Amino acid sequence: MKPIFNKAPLTPNTLSPLPMGSIHPEDWLLDEIRAQAEGITRDFASVCPEADESGEWKRGADGDLTRAPYYLEGIIALGWTLGNEEYKNRATRMVEWMLASQREDGWFGPEDNDDYWPLMLALRSLRSYFTASNDKRVLVLMDRFFKYEYKNLSDHPLKEWAVARGAENMEIALWLYNITGQKYLIELCRKLKEQTIDWPNFFHTFSNAMPMSKSLRWERLREALGEEKDEPLEGIKRPYFHSQFHQTQGVNLAFGLKAPGVINLFKSGFKEQGGFRFGWEKLMKHHGTANGMFSCDSHLNGANPTQGNSLQAIVELMNTLETLIGIGDFGPEPSDILEKLAYNALPAAFTPDMKRYQRIQQTNQVKISADRRKWYSEDDGANLFRTAQNDLDCAACHQAWPKFASSLWYATNDGGLAAVSYAPCTVRAVLDGVPARIRVSGGYPFTQNVEINVSVKQSAEFPLYLRIPFWARQSMIYLPDGEIMQVRANESACIRRKWSAGDVVRLEMPAVPRISRWYHQSGAVEVGPLLMALRPEVSWTETEDGLCASTADAWNRALVRDEPMKLIQIEEDISAFGHGESAVGVMVKAAKIDWPMDGANCAPVPMVPKLSRSALDILELTPYGESPLRIVEFPIGVLRDEPSAEKN
Repeated sequence: MKPIFNKAPLTPNTLSPLPMGSIHPEDWLLDEIRAQAEGITRDFASVCPEADESGEWKRGADGDLTRAPYYLEGIIALGWTLGNEEYKNRATRMVEWMLASQREDGWFGPEDNDDYWPLMLALRSLRSYFTASNDKRVLVLMDRFFKYEYKNLSDHPLKEWAVARGAENMEIALWLYNITGQKYLIELCRKLKEQTIDWPNFFHTFSNAMPMSKSLRWERLREALGEEKDEPLEGIKRPYFHSQFHQTQGVNLAFGLKAPGVINLFKSGFKEQGGFRFGWEKLMKHHGTANGMFSCDSHLNGANPTQGNSLQAIVELMNTLETLIGIGDFGPEPSDILEKLAYNALPAAFTPDMKRYQRIQQTNQVKISADRRKWYSEDDGANLFRTAQNDLDCAACHQAWPKFASSLWYATNDGGLAAVSYAPCTVRAVLDGVPARIRVSGGYPFTQNVEINVSVKQSAEFPLYLRIPFWARQSMIYLPDGEIMQVRANESACIRRKWSAGDVVRLEMPAVPRISRWYHQSGAVEVGPLLMALRPEVSWTETEDGLCASTADAWNRALVRDEPMKLIQIEEDISAFGHGESAVGVMVKAAKIDWPMDGANCAPVPMVPKLSRSALDILELTPYGESPLRIVEFPIGVLRDEPSAEKN
């Protein structure tokens, strides 16, 4: 099917996602996604009744109705990205059940459900299924459901999670409008906006600069929610404590960052156009950690690198970024943030065999255990690496890798393709009326030299847009005819030409180690989109609740200010994220300092410690995504003036 672009009167977009299955991962990325398909995705299906072979959408034993649509979204992405017939067939059975469940009035899903939120998740899955299969019955179901909403929202309003995440509903309705042109869908979105948390205004004013543990203790919030139990977040009702809960909950914020951009499509204004940028800058200023995420354990809780980052929030933030890239012009930041999450926080949350995952990770993480931590509302076991048998919440998280692979390239409104990230893959599309194949190789992000091979059945003219990340100074593009282009960082270079089979474009993006600044004037070492970590030797311990880890190595090191750093790279046989020797390393000068433990965490980062020359050492840092125990946000110290030894 053809890419779908915005119809008037919606704000125009220049990029659109390619249909599911258009991009096939290669090399290290293929290994990662295959491991997930055979790991936690398969394990979940074997232990969760909501994902059985029948395809029926079942309620969990705990009453949950979201695991089935979350799981469906992941296996659609896996099935068509990998060409995996088992997952394709399983997904088709689940979709068939959903299609058959629709009532005469347009509502669908399990009979005992009246909550919109599980259906919003189902709509996301159904859209992916349509782009992969072109099954037009999906459009019929959506149209009938949206007409139900249009007629009944006043009497059957959004409630709780749906109020916080209503932009998911709006975005799918506008996607359907771009196919059918039915004006009622825009009016429906205006109604949905009125019942959704006002995220554009929330991010514009942003009153949650303090950690929630200081501004509203969890014990008090939990008590207050009980007091307000007869006043839920519903329709346009905004009871105070329910609003505080939803506006500071990490996964809701990941969803909420999408809302200004979605609303901007039909109500364009200052707060809508700039909403993502306003929100992101404030979240990272007050709650950001070096792995590219804001703290959420499970609510906003400050910028200390021992606060937790929720895997589900990471996954949904990636979804938000992939959506924003495809619906409008929100600058280069969404692509840069997406890369940082995908190449750091996401792989760090899984074991290399992809059979276990960590629901809450820490940027500075020197022990993995069920010990009590200074988190807001997460349980003590959230830090463990667990299997699907231990924790069914993995259903919400297994979509991230295959959906990221499907978002590496986008279609452009002038008939070309645009690169978002250069992970190894093959893209298939019809360009200038000719079937084309674009193969990307080179081992990115572990190397910064990319080769793009173009194959076409016959000569065809179309543009390729190559994104140059913010860190890639003095990048060079080598064209098939020998021409060389020097391009600036943070821009996209357009290569418009008549392409022939065998044409090759080479992209060189020089990357040097750099220091970014974080909590307590700490510094993190970054190379390209990779975050680097001090990785001590790990001792693993299996418990009945999950996998724990500890170390006997010294991790309490400070980097020496203004010292040069040396980059080490492996150019061939690249292994990613714990599957072999580290492909990237950075040598740094550091010193051991007095930096103790604080319970199960390292203590807050010391500020500008004085360093002794006798304690200096050279350390090798490795990628964050393959470092289960790590120090990332380092104290940046200065050498102490020490008297020279007296001469005899």
